[in-house]
Amino acid sequence: MEEIKTVELEEKKKELKKKLEEAKNSRDILNKKLSELRRKKEELKEELTKKKKEALMHKKMRNEINEEVAIAKKRREELNREYEKVRNKLEETEKKCFTDGILIENLYKKREALEFKQMTRQLKRREEEEIIEKLASINKEIRERENILKNNQEFKKYLELEIKIKEESDKEHEKVRELAARAQQEHEKMLECLNKAREILREIKKIEEEYIITKINADKSHNEFVMYLNSIKEIERLMEGKKEEGKKKKIDKEKDALMKKAEELYDKFKRGEKLSTEDLLLLQRAGLI
Repeated sequence: MEEIKTVELEEKKKELKKKLEEAKNSRDILNKKLSELRRKKEELKEELTKKKKEALMHKKMRNEINEEVAIAKKRREELNREYEKVRNKLEETEKKCFTDGILIENLYKKREALEFKQMTRQLKRREEEEIIEKLASINKEIRERENILKNNQEFKKYLELEIKIKEESDKEHEKVRELAARAQQEHEKMLECLNKAREILREIKKIEEEYIITKINADKSHNEFVMYLNSIKEIERLMEGKKEEGKKKKIDKEKDALMKKAEELYDKFKRGEKLSTEDLLLLQRAGLI
């Protein structure tokens, strides 16, 4: 019966060792996965910090450029106001030269309208001739007025100033356009970085969720490992107890046999029978002599 119980304990121990190894392997695999998830999370956090810094850099550059845009716009508006003032001066000067109140600019527009009509419409011969006559008359009047204005120093001064201001205004306008385009580029780069940062945050959240689940499973495998280890130790303790118990029983059995033999020898001794040295030593060990 005792032998059967010992065999059962051995089988149970063997089964538990197998489960212990499985739990250990599972725990080690999960712990390795936890390390990998931690490493990946740290890499993503570094990338997130980098993208945030890049976004701030692009935002700063965009704002600085927008400040330049505001300055350029203000300068352009100032030039436009100056331009209007000079235009008014030109008109005033021109009106002083020609009492009919007709400005040369209006003549230019009238000529352009006639030329456009001549090129785009199907005209009768008489209509074509009338337009040609009108154009000749307008061109003559324009040349006359241009000659007069060309020799007018005041008009010439304002005309040169108008051209200069117009050029400066055009430059400022182009500057505004270029700066605005650069500011838009920086703004788009900033948004790109922020979008990437949001993607990274989503990845970090996924990793954190996976980490929690993996940690729970790793702890479960570790607890199973400890449980199986303790069960094995308990079985080993029981087996050791049984072993010690077997030894004790064997010793007691041997002792009983020794005492029985010693008592038999003692009876012989009392009857005066001759005993060997070995027999006497046995009696002495048994405490009978």
